Amino acid sequence: MKTSDADRHVTSSRRRFIVNSITGAVALHAMAQLPRAQASLHRSANDLLKFDAVGLAQLIRQGELSAQEVAEASITRIEALEPTINALTTRNFSAALARAPTIGTDTVFAGVPTLLKDLVDYAGVRRTNGSLLHLTQVPKISVDYVKAMEQAGLNILGMTNTPEFATVALTDNMAFGPTRNPWDLTRNAGGSSGGSAAAVAAGYVPLAHGTDGGGSNRIPASCCGVLGMKASRYRQKSGEADGSHLFLRTHQCLSRTVRDSAALLAATEVFGHPQGYEPVGLVEGPGTKRLRIAVSMENAFGESPQASVKDVIIKTMQLCAALGHDVVERPNPLNGNALFRAAEGIMLAEVPQLLSYVEFLTGRPAEDSGLLTPATVNAGRYAASLPADSLQQGLNYFARLTQKFTPFFDDHDLWLTPTLPLETPRQGYISYDTPFTDAIARNRQLLGYTVVANGIGAPAMSVPLFRSAETGLPVGSHFMAAPGQDRRLYELAFELEAAQPWAAHWPPLTASE
Repeated sequence: MKTSDADRHVTSSRRRFIVNSITGAVALHAMAQLPRAQASLHRSANDLLKFDAVGLAQLIRQGELSAQEVAEASITRIEALEPTINALTTRNFSAALARAPTIGTDTVFAGVPTLLKDLVDYAGVRRTNGSLLHLTQVPKISVDYVKAMEQAGLNILGMTNTPEFATVALTDNMAFGPTRNPWDLTRNAGGSSGGSAAAVAAGYVPLAHGTDGGGSNRIPASCCGVLGMKASRYRQKSGEADGSHLFLRTHQCLSRTVRDSAALLAATEVFGHPQGYEPVGLVEGPGTKRLRIAVSMENAFGESPQASVKDVIIKTMQLCAALGHDVVERPNPLNGNALFRAAEGIMLAEVPQLLSYVEFLTGRPAEDSGLLTPATVNAGRYAASLPADSLQQGLNYFARLTQKFTPFFDDHDLWLTPTLPLETPRQGYISYDTPFTDAIARNRQLLGYTVVANGIGAPAMSVPLFRSAETGLPVGSHFMAAPGQDRRLYELAFELEAAQPWAAHWPPLTASE
């Protein structure tokens, strides 16, 4: 006979004890800010945070917990911490709780909760793109990528914060404000998937969706001390409403563990890649091949990273060498000016049309419409000043660059660089109203290591191996493989995770401490 809700709430079973303890402890920590000695009394009450998505799915499958109980625990953490972190734009709690009992335990994730970046269509839930312009926009149909996430058993709790239309590398907008970094509230969570990265770092959910059009999963992963992955171009199901794939943008997740990210990649992969790439499938552990790893400290403009960042990359080099890989330093082969001229020609191609649309709606210049941030308007005006064929020039440049990298990856299996040239930026380093000349210079600085992977369609990841010796903040190590070599990245990620475990390292403002 099916157990009633009333029976479940009065039972003294182990799973109810765990969930009640967790939710109570989280609320106590976030609201009362207990001294560390007192907080340690509740350490055992955070049992669920010891499990990643795959681990939680196993508990659900075994009957230790229900999908609804796991969702309730996530919601309690969100409600306790979200007023401080500001990672979400829209909550979908009631629908997620109602859906939880209907999710099959035979699915990959069996009802584990997750979040979507507010830059993708999910039926019945508003998609704002981080903009006042779209506060009431509600898609009727989910994109294929989101459908695949749900078919894999993920339960979507809401949408995460992003800079307006994902135009800059830090998460701040006029509609919702900045997302704060759980490691240091004076720092930004990175962008443009900053809300998702902060949510994972703070323990809201074990993994969260993000998009990456120039570093947008990897930069916030570096800032927040989680794993950020970008798949090869066209590797996964479409995340666009018309079923297409944008040239630069891919969809994947930010996660605490490698196996969660690998499981989601397998669940969203499309077989029959247009470039003939071998399917990745489910990667479940390290590879045996010892790799040839090239390392470049300087970015595309020949600029050296901050000393504390360089120190982390040196430690990463030493770790890889200790694991038996062949690590060699190589000069950065990129020309920053040419790289960003091409990238911006593609990234910003549609922004002038957006400005024209807003001016048509309001009868005012976009600057006076009140619907767009200065950052977006400035980007649109800048894009309109570029040559008319900038988009095509950008595509042509990356086609040539892809060919140029073929011999590079014939000689090297992977390319290691910093993810960012500096430690996690403070709030306001790039905001929605930063003067344009400063904003574009800082945006190029932050994307200097990451955007090339989007341009040539290569897989790349930011791995949270080490923290700064100066501040204790996480600093990501960035690895890129040849287009199509996603499996190689995941196999190395498993090996690095085993050698230098990071999942148990939680920031100060989190549900685990």
